[in-house]
Amino acid sequence: MEITCSQMDVLLSFYIEGDLSKSLKEKVEEHLKKCPSCRAKYDIIKSMLADMRESLEDKSEEVFVPNTSSQYRLFKNNLSAYIDNELPAEENVKIRKFAINNKKARKELEDSYNIRKLMSDSFTKTNSDVKQDFSKSIMRQLDLSDEESLSFHPLLKVAVAFVMTVLVLTAIIVFSLTL
Repeated sequence: MEITCSQMDVLLSFYIEGDLSKSLKEKVEEHLKKCPSCRAKYDIIKSMLADMRESLEDKSEEVFVPNTSSQYRLFKNNLSAYIDNELPAEENVKIRKFAINNKKARKELEDSYNIRKLMSDSFTKTNSDVKQDFSKSIMRQLDLSDEESLSFHPLLKVAVAFVMTVLVLTAIIVFSLTL
């Protein structure tokens, strides 16, 4: 049985963390090879995690230049409002100019837009599946007999994966806003 894109949304975090059985891992890898949409989601998540790790490592070595640090703080403080089009026109222009001239700011802006798109896509997909119990349906369809030997119930794993995905995305957003 092949894995669907809806199932991949739930299984991606398990796959990234290495918490899948060998057979399920192979199915996920097979789906990633065939589905450009799921592969793009996987690549974005992996890239964001790598960027977050890199920025944490760079934090210890980072030296702020006095005249750009205040501009950078202004950028970080207004990034969310900029993305949501909640700033006055003159503030939008300042943020846009800073992002154009600062590679790190451009990267953060791009990451923020990617996170927003992923969250929006996930919400849209989940919203259309509200009438059914999504996690039970996925586990029933997968019929994971080899997963039953694990100490945790499969539905609990799906719930934890969903919560972890939401927490990671929230942490990335909060982290990017606090820099």
